[in-house]
Amino acid sequence: MEWGSESAAVRRHRAGGERREEAAAAPQPENELSAPECPAAARGASMRKRPRGGGGGAGGRGARAGLSEARAALGVALFLLALRALVQLSLQQLVLRRAPGRAGDFDARRARDHLEHITSIGPRTTGSIENEILTVRYLLEQIKLIEVQSSSLHRISVDVQHPTGSFSIDFLGGFTSYYDNITNVVVKLEPRDGAQHAVLANCHFDSVPNSPGASDDAVSCSVMLEILRVLSTSSEALQHAVVFLFNGAEENVLQASHGFITQHPWASLIRAFINLEAAGVGGKELVFQTGPENPWLVQAYVSAAKHPFASVVAQEVFQSGIIPSDTDFRIYRDFGSIPGIDLAFIENGYIYHTKYDTADRILTDSIQRAGDNILAVLKYLTSSDVLATASDYRHGNMIFFDVLGVFVIAYPSHVGSVVNYMVVMTAVLYLGKKLLQSRHKTVTYTKDFLCGLVITLIGWFISLVTVLIIAVFISLIGQSLSWYNHFYVSVCLYGTAATAKVIFIHTLAKRFYYMINFIYLAKSTKKTMLTLSSICAVTFLLVCSGVFFPYSSNPTNPKPKRVFLQHMTRTFHDLEGSIVKRDSGIWINGFDYTGMSHITPHIPEINDTIRTHCEENAPLCGFPWYLPVHFLNRKNWYLPAPEVSPRNPAHFRLISKEQTPWDSIKLTFEAIGPSHMSFYVRAHKGSTLSQWSLGSGTPVTSRGGDYFVFYSHGLQASAWQFWIEVQVSEEQPEGVVTVAIAAHYQSGEDNRSSQLDALKEKFPDWAFPSAWVCTYSLFVF
Repeated sequence: MEWGSESAAVRRHRAGGERREEAAAAPQPENELSAPECPAAARGASMRKRPRGGGGGAGGRGARAGLSEARAALGVALFLLALRALVQLSLQQLVLRRAPGRAGDFDARRARDHLEHITSIGPRTTGSIENEILTVRYLLEQIKLIEVQSSSLHRISVDVQHPTGSFSIDFLGGFTSYYDNITNVVVKLEPRDGAQHAVLANCHFDSVPNSPGASDDAVSCSVMLEILRVLSTSSEALQHAVVFLFNGAEENVLQASHGFITQHPWASLIRAFINLEAAGVGGKELVFQTGPENPWLVQAYVSAAKHPFASVVAQEVFQSGIIPSDTDFRIYRDFGSIPGIDLAFIENGYIYHTKYDTADRILTDSIQRAGDNILAVLKYLTSSDVLATASDYRHGNMIFFDVLGVFVIAYPSHVGSVVNYMVVMTAVLYLGKKLLQSRHKTVTYTKDFLCGLVITLIGWFISLVTVLIIAVFISLIGQSLSWYNHFYVSVCLYGTAATAKVIFIHTLAKRFYYMINFIYLAKSTKKTMLTLSSICAVTFLLVCSGVFFPYSSNPTNPKPKRVFLQHMTRTFHDLEGSIVKRDSGIWINGFDYTGMSHITPHIPEINDTIRTHCEENAPLCGFPWYLPVHFLNRKNWYLPAPEVSPRNPAHFRLISKEQTPWDSIKLTFEAIGPSHMSFYVRAHKGSTLSQWSLGSGTPVTSRGGDYFVFYSHGLQASAWQFWIEVQVSEEQPEGVVTVAIAAHYQSGEDNRSSQLDALKEKFPDWAFPSAWVCTYSLFVF
């Protein structure tokens, strides 16, 4: 039925008028709310004057046939609760219960044993003994046992790679990475007669400092060990090879995967890859990236995965750069030109990269579903004829999403485009039909349509403004992130405010059937708006009073505040090499919006009086940023403390300075230090950095115009020598370039200081301070 039909409304209006002439009109109650001044509202106002609703415009029919407000609200509430229950059930139902142990099945109990052994080693920072020796030793022992048990149909080859290399990456504003003698453990499982094509399965066994890294990414390596066992003992011969890469430097911004794909001889066999990652602890592993293009990979996952969970929306969000994170997927895509599937555990991201990322928080069923899925997909790919000719199927993208984890819907993106075009054409044809009616009908319909559209936009705009006003006020009174530990606070505060505003605007124009159908199902919306406003007001008052604390130390469900502490000594040199400034302190960064406001009551010395100030003449403001995230965190604190004295201090020196035939200055440097260092460069006015020996040879600036180089090495590494070339167009008395180097002691005996330990002890139990010692030296040339 067409609610905008003028002819029906006119006939009903006239009929009502005739009846009113015959019967005495009784006084009528006024409408609940006044409608906006638009044509349909004006017609509705005249029709509402009828004593018994004899006509029946949209409002008249709604008044007769509308549900009671309580029933309508109950219906909507039950629908939302049912939807929430279905989603929750889908997330909790990891796998169907069954007894593992059948031949050829993935056994989560074996994988859990691997997980517990790896995490018992402790944090595994690249360059540490835990990462380079203990974890590698365990992996090689398990691989040897698997090789002994393997079927004669298969051949297993093992290689421990120690690559050195450099690359630039457009991530976190752009920077350059250099690595030396890091570790990869690579296993190739292939038919006895060999194979020309292979699928890569990738995990990383290193972790961030101060975290056991169970979910990120020890569980993935444990799953891969068990998959290797299952495939190697299978009585079915493989058609293609599987290369298992256990990489030891992913947390160093994807260095180990770059070392493999650009230098390892087996890299030339790879036709596709599966990357196992984590953005949370346990739960379901989500397919959140595929491709680029190569729709056959999505089809392989859809056909093979036993417990599918995938979303193209996650892919769009992740690849947009909104989330400041990346995975080895980027390296294989950009440097290997290889298509793949990126999976990650996403549940409980609150404890990701913290001390709470432990093996006991990962359910066995979570391991089982990941193993079932990855094993099935690898079997499918290694038996696929498409793998050998993958380049022939590379064109085209896929739209994909799962339905409550039961099955996946996937179709080519051009089909989605056709559907979108059809919807647009249908809307255009419908509007065109309306606009091609008689002139009087066309004018009236156009006014009605525009009035409805304007009301809808006004509803959205006012809803957004209301939420923003509340959020700004909450921030100004120091109660930000109240929802962080209490999810339903966001629903009760912002959700109710937004919904109430939309209902209010649409109630003013309830003749129009746009967007919120509940308004037109109910006879009245007074009680609904009153209820929503009351919930919002009560929640607002509770938030303002500080009832909802953002963080939690609950052992079963912790939601910690992350704080980074660097006990450092800074030394600044002038052009002559003399020390012009030297200071020491603990540099404090809190990577969330609340800063140190919740910490100050527990540690009064950390307050706004010790907020840092930017050293204007130094790159990245003169602080030892571990990664170039200075633009993400503009608030930090510097608590004075005694100097640090590492047993193995870093050394940095200028080896040579020479004038090139093309009138540039070439500076060659040497650095010796811990496994992690950061190098910063700023060219002075009249100078530009034209070349260097890093990456592709072309310097890449970070956000803000300075240059950032991230360096790491394994246990044993030679001195790091490199050069930069500065093109000088105008000589300056203060030199041509400023460079600085920070040495980060993230493991070993130099990692701690008594001052750091004492400060960490003062932090409340709901905070997670990650701390290390570092030194910073700045030079002018």
